[in-house]
Amino acid sequence: MITKEVYRVRYYELECHWKASISSLMDYFNDVVTLQTVEMGHGVDIMSKGEYAWLLLRWDVKVNRYPDYLENVVVQTIPYSMDRFYAYRRFEIFDCSGNVIVDANSQWILIDQRKRRPIRIGDQFYELYGIDSDFHEPLSFPKVNENESSSEEITFIVRNSDLDTNGHSNNVAYVRWIMETVPSEFVKRFLRRLTIEYKRESRKGDVISVESVFENGAEFAEGKHKIISSGRVLSLARTEWK
Repeated sequence: MITKEVYRVRYYELECHWKASISSLMDYFNDVVTLQTVEMGHGVDIMSKGEYAWLLLRWDVKVNRYPDYLENVVVQTIPYSMDRFYAYRRFEIFDCSGNVIVDANSQWILIDQRKRRPIRIGDQFYELYGIDSDFHEPLSFPKVNENESSSEEITFIVRNSDLDTNGHSNNVAYVRWIMETVPSEFVKRFLRRLTIEYKRESRKGDVISVESVFENGAEFAEGKHKIISSGRVLSLARTEWK
């Protein structure tokens, strides 16, 4: 099953170079996967009262080029495979010439909404998403190591604007928090890859600390990021900058 949607880059989605921000691209991903869910007949009324939910565990986003202001792009998502509790999904963004300018892998887990515990993916989900029930190959993700020190740190409180429809911090909010720690000398750099792991949820009023460290390498600069609340690690991430 493939779902595609055309998006026109708006002013409020831009960063300082008049190109779409990394968080805007990931907002497109979240939107198109929700559209697919609705197209399958799992509408808003079911999602808001459902017994199960897909919880995002990982993103690995590679950017060849950021779309420009007012540029039309096609965003598509394809369910890739499922295995026990986990599901893997691909995303791509195409320009008007059909070139892939962004691609991403993601990993999800099926949970019981009320108990907040994983549940095994049943045969009906394979049929619903058009996935071979004998195909269980996972997508690969680079390992994200926890940074032991930090050169940039910010602390704040989770706001209403950070929350999703489930009342938890949206997965893209974590990315926006990380971007707040990027030093000013990186403004002219190009973020070409973002890998992020989600370990725990956060809610409105939680005090969040984001710790980042940046190191220059021969081919690119690397950022290591850690999001903490009440002494617990909520998320780890790694960024590559040209």
